Amino acid sequence: MATMKEVAEYAEVSIATVSRVINDSGYVSPDLEARVREAMESLNYQPSSLARSLRRKETLTIGVLIPQLDHPFFSTLCFAIEKSLFAEGYRALICSAEEDRDKEHAYIEMLIRQRVDGVIIVPTGHSIENIRMLLSQHVPIIMVDRDMPEVDVSKVLTDNRQGGYVGTRYLLEQGHRNIGVIGTPSYSEPMHDRIRGVRAALKEYGIAARPDLLVTGTLQQFEMGYNTTRKFFQQTEPPSAIFALTDVIAIGVMHAAARAGLNLPGDLSIMGFDDIPMASYIIPSLTTVAQPIYEMGETAAELMLRHIQQEIPAETRNLKTTLHTRESTATLKPQHTDTNNL
Repeated sequence: MATMKEVAEYAEVSIATVSRVINDSGYVSPDLEARVREAMESLNYQPSSLARSLRRKETLTIGVLIPQLDHPFFSTLCFAIEKSLFAEGYRALICSAEEDRDKEHAYIEMLIRQRVDGVIIVPTGHSIENIRMLLSQHVPIIMVDRDMPEVDVSKVLTDNRQGGYVGTRYLLEQGHRNIGVIGTPSYSEPMHDRIRGVRAALKEYGIAARPDLLVTGTLQQFEMGYNTTRKFFQQTEPPSAIFALTDVIAIGVMHAAARAGLNLPGDLSIMGFDDIPMASYIIPSLTTVAQPIYEMGETAAELMLRHIQQEIPAETRNLKTTLHTRESTATLKPQHTDTNNL
């Protein structure tokens, strides 16, 4: 690979002139610039983006910090972010905090030491102090999926409350009244909002929520869906429909239903939330409240680059959720209809 010195010799100019052309700094006559660019092309010289970025005190790297890399929602989000950044000449350092505040703290310290140009983060939600550590170092931040209202940074969010409401209302319109709801740990702000939406829809129909049919808990979402559904089946009045507040939980629910020999959706309707890539391919295909996951990643990357290049003020992008009805839900059979409250 050719060096800057070889380009200078080929063009019969100084190394300083080559540097000014590459970095677009200082005056270079049109004739000399043409000679330098011809030499670069003839020698197949590729300027070092890292060297240029160091001169500008940039690293062309963006930290991407998420709670669970093995979760399809977050892995899809990371894929969209990385692809969008790479297309613009940036590289992503992807870190998974595993919903652990201390691990999140350690990764933030590392990203600061690496002098990343910015951090796109889905916070664990345990503490605001980790976010403040980034702010104290003047690192641009884009917050995705989970909100911390007290932090003035750009955010990419979806309307989780509306999603919970729309999903529950759909099941109610199908005649279901005993609706099981399974979610993740309660510290997750999106989960709080989804449950608020569920309760709003039930209230609209004059139905009181049954505490035994509203369960939140472990991060092991597949197991959560599977084990909770098995417990639902043991109840005197088991649910005729289950609203799993993530698609991974819904897959666990479907597995438990299949093990119990139930016909889906004839014996049990199942709805998820997120619309992860596999949701439309499992059998039966999963009715779900879809988040625009890929668009969320693209938007986060776009906002980050604008913050770096233009220093724009903080803004919040609110993206819509959409109900995708597929094969896993159906109208309640007449023999299952009752007037019992949830």
